[in-house]
Amino acid sequence: MTINVIVIVLLMVGAVGFTGMCSFSPGRPENGPVQEVDGATFMGMEARAVNFPVRFPQMPEGWVNNSARRSTIGEAPAPVVGWVTPQEGYVQITQTDADVDTAVERVDSAPREKTGTQLIDDSHEATVYSSPEEDIRDLWVVDLGDVRLLVKGEAGEDEFRELLATAINTEPLPHEVAPQEEAGVEAPAGS
Repeated sequence: MTINVIVIVLLMVGAVGFTGMCSFSPGRPENGPVQEVDGATFMGMEARAVNFPVRFPQMPEGWVNNSARRSTIGEAPAPVVGWVTPQEGYVQITQTDADVDTAVERVDSAPREKTGTQLIDDSHEATVYSSPEEDIRDLWVVDLGDVRLLVKGEAGEDEFRELLATAINTEPLPHEVAPQEEAGVEAPAGS
């Protein structure tokens, strides 16, 4: 019985190794390349599907958009995009039309309390929600009136601030599908 198991394992290792579809990289997982996603296209589709303004901040060189997904806050969709930062941190922004209390409570299952504010730019500040538990990350929230921006991750305050400032100063994406696009007709050049 033991010999059969050993033979099967050796055959599996040989078959997988022969295909070249498996690799071994000793060391920390951060040594590998960051997989980039097309967050702009994803957020464009989300903008057409929700009833609040959605922004896709164009982050500067060195920021790699590596995640884009739809979450829910309350019963409503909440698009989420994330970046690996130049300092090898990670930040993600969630956008929702839920009120601040609901958004903070339901962005994830972690309990947080309001612990202060951070100045983002001359006219905006973020409310910071924290937890005494070390494994729960801070959440920065900016209320723009028609949308709430929630940022969390494993990065420095300057990176949180940069993401929020860029998002605040980004025009919302088009909410409705253009009539030509809806009908499957390309818009004429120059229109």
